[in-house]
Amino acid sequence: MMKVVRQIFSIPGAARSAFGAAIVAVGVMTAASATAQTVTIGTTAQGSLGAALGAALAKVMDGRGMTLRAVPMGGPEVTIPLLNSGEIQFSLVSADLASLAASGRTVFEGNPQPNIRLVGHLVSFEAGWFVRADSDIVTMADLKGKRVSWGITQQRILEYWGRAQLATADLGEDDIIPVHATAAPAAVQDFMAGRSDAVVFTVGSGLVSQADAAVGGVRFVPLPDRDDRLDIITSIVPGTLIRQVTPNKRRPGVVTETPIMGSTLVLLASADTAPETVAAVTEALYTARDEFIAIHPAFNRMDLKTLAGKVPDLPAHDGAAGYYKANGITGE
Repeated sequence: MMKVVRQIFSIPGAARSAFGAAIVAVGVMTAASATAQTVTIGTTAQGSLGAALGAALAKVMDGRGMTLRAVPMGGPEVTIPLLNSGEIQFSLVSADLASLAASGRTVFEGNPQPNIRLVGHLVSFEAGWFVRADSDIVTMADLKGKRVSWGITQQRILEYWGRAQLATADLGEDDIIPVHATAAPAAVQDFMAGRSDAVVFTVGSGLVSQADAAVGGVRFVPLPDRDDRLDIITSIVPGTLIRQVTPNKRRPGVVTETPIMGSTLVLLASADTAPETVAAVTEALYTARDEFIAIHPAFNRMDLKTLAGKVPDLPAHDGAAGYYKANGITGE
């Protein structure tokens, strides 16, 4: 199969694209027969955006003859080491965390993950502190002295995101009352039960919708209007950014245009995942955008122009890089 993949990458022009698509389809069936029941994509917890997108990818690949299981496993602190060791084949994480894992920083301090590889950029996302819609917490500074979700052991990156946003109001851990939870669903359950006043989680996720319905409405707290806010958040979580998020019925909690911390969800593969398997998944991402959108509307935010974009300190998987090169996809 590797010989066939190399041949695809050497064929010039439009013929290469047409021939490549046909051979990749054959490659999918070959990879599926060789790896049935073993191609796994580890995602964040059930109810998260990552879990929903992983399920969509599994459904699309099933239609193309590949058995790919999407398994919610908790946070990237769980999935990335499994990916690094080759125990799972794919994972969905934020671009900033993928970079930190590859280089051994923050939550992976002293524990770099050298065998993870980039497949492609999927969708942009934002995550912020959300509170009850009728809460007296209106600004980030109002979180001082409040009970907030903290120390989520299976998804510690959420604590870093929380720290970064608190820092924009000159607040730290000593200024809040930490409410510890093992996983994001438990943290949201604490919020719905009234045991906490605020939780950091992803805008548009199923868990936020669940909380919105349970408590009669939620609201995301905006980042303060200060010139150095981007410098502050990136000093704590490098590679993140700030987006202006507009109200949308699919994204409860955004009641007016709101500045919220953001990043991009990327698909990773293990260095041990077969190049033909990765090439087949990459081809599906590039050619079946409408199919993905029909399964989950978040894929409206997948930009094919940036699918092949880079992530600092993170090499691309050979299977993805080969597909992009063969089809003239630059990511710019």
